[in-house]
Amino acid sequence: MSARRDPARRAAPALLLLSLLALLAGFAASPRGGPDRADGAAVPPATWFGGEADGPLAITHGGVGSPPDWSPDCRRAAVMALMALEQGGSPLDAAVLGTLVLEDHPRFNAGTGANIRLDGRSIQMDAAVMTGEGRFGAVAVIERVRNPVAVARALLDTPHLLLAGEGATRFAHAAGFADELPTCPEAEAKYRERVAALLGGQAGEGFATFDWRRYWNYPGPIPAELAAPAAVDGAPAPDPGPHDTVGTVARGADGRFAVTLSTGGTSLTLYGRVGDVPIFGAGCYAGPAGAVACTGFGEEIIRHAMARTVYDLLADGVPAREAVRRGCASFPADAALGLIAVDAHGWGVAANRSMAYGQADSAPAPRPAH
Repeated sequence: MSARRDPARRAAPALLLLSLLALLAGFAASPRGGPDRADGAAVPPATWFGGEADGPLAITHGGVGSPPDWSPDCRRAAVMALMALEQGGSPLDAAVLGTLVLEDHPRFNAGTGANIRLDGRSIQMDAAVMTGEGRFGAVAVIERVRNPVAVARALLDTPHLLLAGEGATRFAHAAGFADELPTCPEAEAKYRERVAALLGGQAGEGFATFDWRRYWNYPGPIPAELAAPAAVDGAPAPDPGPHDTVGTVARGADGRFAVTLSTGGTSLTLYGRVGDVPIFGAGCYAGPAGAVACTGFGEEIIRHAMARTVYDLLADGVPAREAVRRGCASFPADAALGLIAVDAHGWGVAANRSMAYGQADSAPAPRPAH
């Protein structure tokens, strides 16, 4: 890792016009070319946006692979996070609220819309929160709660950094979170699509070749429909794409930062699998120089310590927009990755696939021409 230097922080007061901003179009991601790598090869992430902005700011993402027409929902979550900042909330308050909004929307793979696991019944989720002052809390493979990100925040009031499995679930219920199974028709439809892809030989992230039946570790037996390979009729199985993880990065008027992540993981996994979200420095990271949130192939994100890697670029003075592009350029092209980041004076969004996102800041509305 390179040495970290804290760039000067500043905050500028600005007017707030959220109702009009929420109606603006243009939040959908679209292909854009980028600067060249050191080896001269062009690196055009499938999604690449960013710019300069001072004052309170929030960025959200809907998971790498999410279609551009999901961006308005991400935008609404970002606007809610910005409102929390404008009303005196901390960056952590804002980042938690932005992700809560996405957890409550059934189309996203988190909370209410979390993926159903391979057995057709289990729903295991991960979430994490981190502040620029270094406070970190995470839950892994938590079950029977609606908003894992709120449980991760509650963990900040304990001596622990990470709780997993049944212990995390029991902690949530002891802390007052309702005991409920967060499912919806959209999640059930995604499960059927993933199973069809698996049985049709179209599974990703290693499951096309992995003998998952041999290592079945779910509480019950393999469901009858999964017990034997399906007959392949020559037509490709539907592939619902990654669409994993939602996240928020926020910057307050005082220049402090926070980040939150939440995910329902993937259907195609062994029981108890933990991805990048709750791993310190992998899925998310925040410090005095900014905040970074990841989405994508969790095992590869962990190997790259991706959030900390991108954060170190911010700490070295690389603007957020360029830092996330470099992060994507360093990642294997066949593995999905999305990044959002905010620094002292700007923000960036990049992904090597399509990715819905939302951005909200308190820049003054442009004056009408006369």
